[in-house]
Amino acid sequence: MRYFLHLAYDGTNYCGWQVQANAPSVQETINKALEKLLRQHIGSMGCGRTDTGVHAKDFYMHFECSEIANLDNFLFRLNCVLPRDISVFKIIPLHDKAHARFDATERTYEYFMHFQKNPYIHLYSFYYGFYQVDWSKILEATAYLKTVSDFTSLCLPSEDFKTNICHISEARWDVLPAHDRVLRPYLPDDAYEALAHRTNPQVEPHETLRFVFTSNRFLRGMVRKTVGTLLHVGKGKISVDEFQQTIADKKEFRVHYLAPPTGLFLSKIKYPYITD
Repeated sequence: MRYFLHLAYDGTNYCGWQVQANAPSVQETINKALEKLLRQHIGSMGCGRTDTGVHAKDFYMHFECSEIANLDNFLFRLNCVLPRDISVFKIIPLHDKAHARFDATERTYEYFMHFQKNPYIHLYSFYYGFYQVDWSKILEATAYLKTVSDFTSLCLPSEDFKTNICHISEARWDVLPAHDRVLRPYLPDDAYEALAHRTNPQVEPHETLRFVFTSNRFLRGMVRKTVGTLLHVGKGKISVDEFQQTIADKKEFRVHYLAPPTGLFLSKIKYPYITD
């Protein structure tokens, strides 16, 4: 029988979601916990792949096993076996063709940045207090992203994808009034102020910025490279015109920067047959 797990994890201590030969992964940790309880080999598939140090507030995986008699009891025991940086919220029995990766219709990532040194969120937000940036230029470049379909210039090479076409439905910068908002669940209709709505788009030191990126699919390194390149635009290393032209030409940028993984969360996954 096929089951979905709805879960979240802190990616600090892992090489990412996918099983790796010489480093601990979230997938391997969950597979081993399932095998311990079910006493059988478990193969699993996740809704996506996250890099080393990247977190997930909303993540789904599927696996197959014989029927689990008491799902509530199994969920309790599974969370007891798993380490504290991985939490399973729900076990969902589904039909045998349900697929955690290919059936997802929409994915949302959040990327957080703060500008006042804070020892409590440095693992979950990128401290960017040392640089001056022109946020009006970043907002102009961000607005262009919604017109883009081919993200060849804003991803890392990968043999896993046959096409670099993505359908973007959201790309925006929100202003969070306090650092503690970083760890809250993502809500599509939250009431945070959009940076673009400010007459003079500047950020106060006590505020936190959140980049929201929603698409039907994401490519390898796409969010981190997009954020890093936008920051280069804000610092004047890349002009807005060059940003747009390079993407249109599907070329590599002259200068490269991957934003650190610590500020990145996979925050919302949508399926046609799963409701919140």
